[in-house]
Amino acid sequence: MTPAGARIAGVLRRARFPVLVLLCIFATAIVMSSVLSSLFTRAVTEWEWENTAALTRRQVELVGLEGLFAAPPGAPARERWAAEIARLFGGLPEIVRVKVWNREATVLWSDEPRLIGQRFPDNVPLRSALAGAVAVEVKEVRGAEHRYEAGQFGRLAEVYVPIFSGQGAAVVGVLEVYKTPKQLDAMVRWGRSLIWAISLVGGAVLSLALLPLFRQLSRQEVAQARRLEQEAYARRLERDVAERTQALEATQSQLLQAQKMEAVGQLAGGIAHDFNNLLTVITGRAELLLGRLADRDPARPGVELIRRTADRAAALTRQLLAFSRKQILQPVNVDLNTVAARNEPMLQRLIGEHVTIATTLDPSLGTVSADPTQLDQVIVNLAVNARDAMPGGGRIALSTANVEFDDADARRHPGLQPGRYVMLAVADTGTGMDALTQAHIFDPFFTTKEPGKGTGLGLSTVYGIVKQSGGYIQVDSQPGRGATFRIYLPRIEAPAPAPVVTPAPQAPDRGTESIVIVEDEGELRALAQEVLEAQGYTVLSARDPEEALRLLDEFGGPIHLLLTDVVMPGMSGRELANRLAPGRPDMKVLYMSGYTDDAILHHGVLDPGLAFMPKPFTPAALASKVREVLDT
Repeated sequence: MTPAGARIAGVLRRARFPVLVLLCIFATAIVMSSVLSSLFTRAVTEWEWENTAALTRRQVELVGLEGLFAAPPGAPARERWAAEIARLFGGLPEIVRVKVWNREATVLWSDEPRLIGQRFPDNVPLRSALAGAVAVEVKEVRGAEHRYEAGQFGRLAEVYVPIFSGQGAAVVGVLEVYKTPKQLDAMVRWGRSLIWAISLVGGAVLSLALLPLFRQLSRQEVAQARRLEQEAYARRLERDVAERTQALEATQSQLLQAQKMEAVGQLAGGIAHDFNNLLTVITGRAELLLGRLADRDPARPGVELIRRTADRAAALTRQLLAFSRKQILQPVNVDLNTVAARNEPMLQRLIGEHVTIATTLDPSLGTVSADPTQLDQVIVNLAVNARDAMPGGGRIALSTANVEFDDADARRHPGLQPGRYVMLAVADTGTGMDALTQAHIFDPFFTTKEPGKGTGLGLSTVYGIVKQSGGYIQVDSQPGRGATFRIYLPRIEAPAPAPVVTPAPQAPDRGTESIVIVEDEGELRALAQEVLEAQGYTVLSARDPEEALRLLDEFGGPIHLLLTDVVMPGMSGRELANRLAPGRPDMKVLYMSGYTDDAILHHGVLDPGLAFMPKPFTPAALASKVREVLDT
């Protein structure tokens, strides 16, 4: 709005109350004028007709005209009527005609001879007059029934005056007096004009008298409106500040939680790296020892226990890697409906008969790019968590849907990117969680179960897999009302491929190629060298990249495979492979690590053309992977 428009709007707002009051005053004056005019017109008219009737009766009484009604009809009576009426009413103002009626509604005399002797029993005003009341009928002189008066008058008032007997008890006849209402109309017009003038002048005087009060009230109204507007603005501002503060606190809390999870993930990944090196040695040596022991050897059960315990420890480290987002992913185009349906029979066996599973799968569900094995782990962990929250039994609802998030959603949920997603939801009817518990459910080793009933890594693993897959996880829960976990994975346009049947593994072929092993852990390096030499390979080993470079400079023969750790002090395995590639273009490279970083991975996915062996591994797995890389 322009400044001029704003000023005009302000003036109109300030003048609104006075203008409304003035309009009310003048409207009241108009209504009062109309009412008073109507009352005045009615009063003056009634007075005029009563006055006419009274004057007529007085004239009749003065001359004893009522006695003529008893005379026998005939020419002499009519002559007497004419003479008396001419004498009585000839000098009265505005009376132009007179007609005489008897009680039988018969015209006794009229200045229009054709009417004398005729009866008019249906004349309504006449009947009223015969009943004793003055009756008046004002007519416009236009029709044929008024041709006698046509051309002389525009309007005539027919006043029916009852004539009573000498004792005044009975009506003996009626005098119908025709009177022109010119003076009456003039008086009415004058009176109405006077009433309107007085009302309007009074309204104007009252408005002028109230004008100072209007101004004061207007200023008070403006001040009140300004104060109310300021108070409303202050309340809106306070509410907006409170809402934004609350949103900022929630966002800050979520951001701090994400930072905490990132820091804990880095710590967990480092621990998993060291554990995997140790577990590789334990598992490998146990496998080699079992290969040398007879089936009935007394030491065999103990060695098998060592191997099983190492396998359990390896499962824990895999969960730590999943939480820290340092595991190797093998993403493919996946239909989450297929994953959910494939896992449902296994979940029913896993959670027991006291818990029912219901699935609601969107038939138009989009495709995601993710590791199917990791998605299986997500569903299993969420289902087990739901089962543990329902010790007395309950229901798990597994559902999928397509969703979209805009910028506003992303601002409310730090870590969520706007876009199109596929949602996987797992809901239970269990005990639910309070806000404090929800703030820690993804922390590794956090659990609300009794000691020995859980590791506290189930939901941490889910969190890591979802985050490493580029997704977002959300939980809604209240104590006593169950919990719902929603997984959002980015939707892609490519269709999901048909399932591929994986052939059963076979024993690896032996080989004679030359291999160089680079590993900073001596026990692990020795184990790998022993396993590969047992397969027929020529093996060179080095504890770090610098030693490997020296060995290869001194070694005159070809090197067919570089088996190197990824994370090493000074130089990474990727950097070592790049240094050797120009001089040995035909050399294959196989990376191994218990802790992956961006040297060979991008968001958990191997760079194209790279081969990787995750720690811990068994001797058979190492021999098989080496043969596979050499044969490609």
